[in-house]
Amino acid sequence: MSRFFIVACSAPSYDPGMSEINENESNPDKEEKQVSTRILIGLIIGAIIGLVFNIQFPDAPWVAWILKNVTGPIGTAFLQSLIMIVVPLVLSSLIVGVANLGTVEHLGRLGTRLGLFYIVTTLAAVLIGQAFINTVQPGTGISVETREKAIESMKDQIASIEESSKKVKESLWPGIVTKVIPKNIIDSWAKTNMLAVIFISFLFGIALLMNDNKEGTQTVLSMLSAVSEASIRIVGWIMHLAPYAVAALMVNAASSFGLEVMKSVALYIVVVVLGYLTQFFLTYSLIVKYVIRLPVVEFYKRILPIVATAFSTSSSSATMPTTMRTLEKRFGVPESITTFSIPLGMTVNMDGTALFEVVAALFVAQVFGVPIDLMGQVTLVILVLLTSIGVAGVPGGSIPILMSAMASLGIPPEGIALVLGVDRLLDMGRTVVNVTGDSTAALYLARVEKIDLEGNLLTHE
Repeated sequence: MSRFFIVACSAPSYDPGMSEINENESNPDKEEKQVSTRILIGLIIGAIIGLVFNIQFPDAPWVAWILKNVTGPIGTAFLQSLIMIVVPLVLSSLIVGVANLGTVEHLGRLGTRLGLFYIVTTLAAVLIGQAFINTVQPGTGISVETREKAIESMKDQIASIEESSKKVKESLWPGIVTKVIPKNIIDSWAKTNMLAVIFISFLFGIALLMNDNKEGTQTVLSMLSAVSEASIRIVGWIMHLAPYAVAALMVNAASSFGLEVMKSVALYIVVVVLGYLTQFFLTYSLIVKYVIRLPVVEFYKRILPIVATAFSTSSSSATMPTTMRTLEKRFGVPESITTFSIPLGMTVNMDGTALFEVVAALFVAQVFGVPIDLMGQVTLVILVLLTSIGVAGVPGGSIPILMSAMASLGIPPEGIALVLGVDRLLDMGRTVVNVTGDSTAALYLARVEKIDLEGNLLTHE
């Protein structure tokens, strides 16, 4: 009788809520789909509310109070939470990823392939942007009055950004050395200097890869793997709040678009968005179909959580954990590849940013009547390719870089005022392009490593 009592007490009691939790744990892809659906709903609701605020109540004090005290803190808390976990996730996962590649030769081979892939896709994005801006020439239709009004209204913001752009110039060669190789590791982590974090991760990963003490190496890797798994679990908790946070972020973004400003630069917006769509649907589709050899429609369906998170947060850093989870769960990409390619791509692979920088710089040049000859166009391409590496993966992170590139070509940096009013809207699009480029790169690496992606797609239905 006592034995029966012990067994009965130790048996799990029935809880109606537990069946749903267990079902989700046994089918993480189903849970991921539910979260992504909620994110899309939150995104749409937030955008509608924000546009209503902008159109119907543009100067209402109660709207300003809501944006400052309700939606603002909610969105900030979500972004800060995701960015908070980026450094431990990148550091632990990248060290483990590099150390598990087997040999330094294998690391070099993968790194070379990934680097070439990044160069090709970024160059394609830049050329697409150049083709659209030089064909449509939206800057020729902006009046001097509109230009001066925009510069006057944005002068305080421009002054602040110019300070950042001066630091960008200093960070270019040879200053980039101090940015990549920090004298204080902890300081670079605190400042979320991802170039330094990646350099440190590679250094330690290679050292562990070459370490003769295999037992000690495995102990360290086990500890780092635990840190990586814990970081991913924390991301999972944060993502449960995503639908509400995304709605809050969209309320703030849509309410500040400024429809008057949008009308003035409408053609510029069209050109940028057309560039994004061409890169997103044409360039990546061709890569997915003919290089990675996966069904194109299925690819876009499965990256929906990545796209939704990127669009709503405008942050590659905040989207990185979602990108890794989605590639592993929905495509079956091995952790060894996602932990190697995604942190690297988040920092150095910026297709959307490069496209935006080219279009914005040439747009401002057209507005001010600054002629950019063929040599100037080539110089701009090189500048954009170089400066897009290491752009801060946060909202608006590319603006100081853009001003620095413009000044190098004799384009008035203050002309950035024309695009600042709609930058938040365009930042969403370029982040989507950036993270989609990272995703295709990871899938490409999985393909060249002979991972059965087709089989994984069927397994993860």
